[in-house]
This record gives sequence, structure tokens and C-alpha cells, in this order.
Amino acid sequence: MPILITAKRHFDEDLGRSRGLLGHARPLGVGPLRDDILRAAWMMAVGACDAFFCDAYADLVSRALRAKDLEPRVEIPDRLANLRIPAIAVIRQAAGGWRWRMAARELIEDESVLSLQKIRELFNQFCRPNSKLVTARAIETWILHRDAKHRLFGISTTDSRKLTGPQRSTARELAVAKINSRFDTIFQRRHDCIHNCDRPKIALLAISDTSVNKVMEDVKFLVDRCHEALSIEFSAYLTELGFSGQTRNRVCM
Repeated sequence: MPILITAKRHFDEDLGRSRGLLGHARPLGVGPLRDDILRAAWMMAVGACDAFFCDAYADLVSRALRAKDLEPRVEIPDRLANLRIPAIAVIRQAAGGWRWRMAARELIEDESVLSLQKIRELFNQFCRPNSKLVTARAIETWILHRDAKHRLFGISTTDSRKLTGPQRSTARELAVAKINSRFDTIFQRRHDCIHNCDRPKIALLAISDTSVNKVMEDVKFLVDRCHEALSIEFSAYLTELGFSGQTRNRVCM
């Protein structure tokens, strides 16, 4: 099965459920019920994002371990070699890659991947130096993407194309800070909804269908770009480690 296909399919389904809640709330009259359905839609969208990155991490780790299982002579990074795999997962009689997938899933089971820093921490180990996720070096391709929004990067695609030299470098650094801030806000609001019913202080925060729709757009943009990048980078990662084409084909398809 191609890498990340299940994680991405589940994300698309879960985000669709979130959009269903948004569609249900829109016709309702202004009031607490409408607002709470919108909050549920916000939480579902962020939950879909969290689930994608948890599933994606388990998928990539399990495939890397499967590659090592197929070619024991290849040295793998200490970060993978020293993973604390639950013993029960290792002795299970599951065939082939499923044993490693179950082990990797248990590693991430209690984790939350709700910060861009955490995403970088988990996934940049699988990326080439110039292609790491959400860094100043790699962010420009995201800014230039047709689905990019000014609110994510603090600059439009059109304005970004006009920049040269030091201006471009500065804009990239600012863009990373901007997207970090945007997702900190999105993820924190989900936390506030769950843990204090959207009252981070005393007053209940206002919410609108427009703001929730933007959250869905931004979450989808993040997942889609990371999915695209990781689908390319993981095979390159295995190549750089020294795994054969035969092994790469077996664990990536």
C-alpha cells in the first residue's frame, strides 16, 4: 500500500465530517446551539489534523523498521535504532510489516501532534536537509502554492514573486513565524473548547462560520502540503540510508 494513503484518506473523511457540522450549523438561528456546533466543527477539524500526523508517523516508522528487517546490514539512524518498541509488539506473530506498524502505532498512541514544532520534530528526520517541513528554506514553495492564503504567511503569492535577495530571505523567516502563530491559535482554540468550554478566561469566546471555514482551509493546506512532501521525501530518505531499490519498492508500495 502506498505510503500515507490510509492516513490521508482518514483525514479527508474526518475533515468531511467537520464540514458536515459546519453545514448543519449555518442555517440555524444565532444562538448557543449554533455556536456550539461550530465549536464542534473546529474541534473535529483539528482532531482530523492530529490523527493524520499520528497515523503518518506510525506509517513512516513502521516502513523504516520493515526496511531494516529486510536488509539488516543497512545502518539506520540512532533515533530509529533506539526507539523503545513495546516488547509485546515485537513478539506478536503478525506477518511482515504489520508487526512493525502495530509497534509504531503504540509509540505514538498517547501523543498529540498539535504544534508545528512537534511536526518538525517527528517528521524532519525523514526529509532531506533542503526539504524539511515548515522551515525558512522550504516555506517558499508553500507561499507560491495556488491554495496559499495571506493569513498563513503574512504575504501574498503575488507579492512574494516580486521579492529578490535579502527581501526574500526576510520574507521567508517572517512567513515561518506567521504560520507558527496561526496554527498555535488554531490548536489552542481547540484546547480551550475541550478543557474549559471555550472560556480561556471568563467570557465565552465568539465564533463564526467564516472563522471555522478558514480553520478547515488552513488545516487542509497544512496536511496536504506535508502529505505531498513526505510522499516524496521518504523514498529519498531510504535511498540515502543505502536501502536497495527492491527494498524501497517493497516498503513504499
